[in-house]
Amino acid sequence: MVNRFILLVLLIPFGLMAQRDFEWNSKKDKITIKFKLVSNLIIIPVKLNNVDLNMVLDTGSESSMIFSLPENDTVEFRNVKKIFIKGLGENEKIEALHSDKNALNITGYKNENFPMLIILNQEINISERLGVEVNGILNSSFFKNRIVEIDYIRKKITIHKNRNTLTKKKFEKYEKIPLRISKERPFINLDAKLSDDEIKLNILVDIGLSDGLWLFENNNIKSNNNYFEDVLGRGLSGEVVGKKSRVNNVKISNFEFKDALVSYPYPKFFPLFQFSDDRNGSIGAEILHRFHIVFDYQKSEMLLFPNSKFSDPFNYNMSGLEIEHNGIEYHKETVPLAGAKPNSGQRLDEFINGTENFLYKFSLKPIFEIAAVQKDSPAAIAGILVGDKIKRINGRNIQRYSLQEINEMMLSEEGKWIYVDIERNGTPIAFKFQLKKII
Repeated sequence: MVNRFILLVLLIPFGLMAQRDFEWNSKKDKITIKFKLVSNLIIIPVKLNNVDLNMVLDTGSESSMIFSLPENDTVEFRNVKKIFIKGLGENEKIEALHSDKNALNITGYKNENFPMLIILNQEINISERLGVEVNGILNSSFFKNRIVEIDYIRKKITIHKNRNTLTKKKFEKYEKIPLRISKERPFINLDAKLSDDEIKLNILVDIGLSDGLWLFENNNIKSNNNYFEDVLGRGLSGEVVGKKSRVNNVKISNFEFKDALVSYPYPKFFPLFQFSDDRNGSIGAEILHRFHIVFDYQKSEMLLFPNSKFSDPFNYNMSGLEIEHNGIEYHKETVPLAGAKPNSGQRLDEFINGTENFLYKFSLKPIFEIAAVQKDSPAAIAGILVGDKIKRINGRNIQRYSLQEINEMMLSEEGKWIYVDIERNGTPIAFKFQLKKII
């Protein structure tokens, strides 16, 4: 079961989301944006109509969109019209609102006429699966007219005002990869060996896909026999199911990866891709985060230089659990009276009730819940069910972990024992299982 939430391409009526250009509103020659990296996804802070939001940067999406707002803020959208759209997944079209003339500001990189989709389906909640607040997706228009440099190790994006920045000596070491830009989305060619067959692929470069490689099966592209079926992610129209396997090797120019993970989504989840025979799939951030990347849309190039993650193994969740952050609850702990310092500045989400020898300290903590369990996985065999609330893992209170730390634990090493204490309908139950490789 994939714990990473996968952002999937949105398909909308042709011409509806024509993009305007960003304007430079800084006195400096470069703009630096710090980002959060969660499950390989880049989350950047933006201001939309003067409201602070967190958005995933996504070269694979045709549209920018909002699907949640901060609880205490209201965003004013202008020129709103109702539309129906179809995204990846098996369900029918969903209702959305189209709005233009929005003011988008990213640290001085501004667009006063930015088109946006407002998704009305409240079941779409990336924040629950990632464990951090995410309000929407920012598409490839971000890259259109500037040099954009992504440093996954230092977690920063640098937007360069002038093209002559690429004449600097450091960029001489980078490998130049030709891009084909279609509807503002970047495509590259790569070589892969599937079983005994070597094949050339035309691939969408999708930093909003947390997986490494997605391929569409056809007469020439087929999964090998060593795979398992999995929920690969969730699109706007529901879950996307397919096969999870490995490729013998995949090459981007002179860079080669062996035994990389690959997903093969079933065709019924991609009915609108049937018109595009030349696209074979997507390359995502599980591979791309291993590089320092420069996007140059004007010259149709991507520059790559391996970073310290380049040789890391391709691991996946070996537990079979998909875990999500599902709300908050009050958590009680005792604090020795001598060490406690109650004061009038106590936070609103935290208060202390004193007794003679110790204090009870109450605070709001996240609830981690089982969202899905892969069939015949170690967790399923142990007896863990959807809806179980996790209380402890390996003897430690669940509140000591972030969701990303929990997910990383589930792909750490084959044979590792995982001890989980859960609450089911108010009853505590203890489980244990070993992580096991299937592919």
